[in-house]
Amino acid sequence: MGVSKVTSNAMAESGGQSLIEIALALPLLLVILLGMADGARAYYVAGIVANAGREGANFAARNASATEAQVLQRACDVTGFADFGASCTGMHVTCVTGDGDVTVEVRYDFALLTGSVVDAAFKINPIPVRSVSRLPILTGGTPCAS
Repeated sequence: MGVSKVTSNAMAESGGQSLIEIALALPLLLVILLGMADGARAYYVAGIVANAGREGANFAARNASATEAQVLQRACDVTGFADFGASCTGMHVTCVTGDGDVTVEVRYDFALLTGSVVDAAFKINPIPVRSVSRLPILTGGTPCAS
């Protein structure tokens, strides 16, 4: 009987310690988990932005009368960030021609899930993700005219 009383008292005292340990470790584990999710999302968005840059440059290289607004819309439509034909908030496209080539830069402002935590420490939210694509002009004319 004496052994069981000692064991039950020790278990009752360590229950509070475990609760404190979990209360201290849980926020750190959640920040690590959300950071991993943000990293995966950023990697995914970087691939989408690279594809949008290639598609915008392809569109401009094949259409001599393509304006910068049309190149922006084409890049936006490829990303899927907005409905087809709608404008993408946070996306910027610059289109330049020279030396027989067209260069399209797509920049997207990527918002982090952990934005409030990161902003408090580093002031980097949103993170700009950019892609530059260059293709030879395949038609006569000057694409990317305003």
